[in-house]
Amino acid sequence: MLRKILKVKSKEYLLNLPSEYINKKIEILVLPLENEENEEGIKLKNIEKTAGILKDKNIDPVEWQRKIRSEWDTNK
Repeated sequence: MLRKILKVKSKEYLLNLPSEYINKKIEILVLPLENEENEEGIKLKNIEKTAGILKDKNIDPVEWQRKIRSEWDTNK
């Protein structure tokens, strides 16, 4: 699957398809994005908002993983 988000500056766009798509039926969709921000910007904002929120907590990551996994363990 290909997905590309770009800012259109012309009515024409040249589309290069991978060779494995040759002789196959494909679907091409062109949709406007609701939000002008690209995915990378959204990911970066989420990282910035959550980075360091647990720094003042005394959490052992390995023990924390064991605990949350044991809550879902159905083999008890």
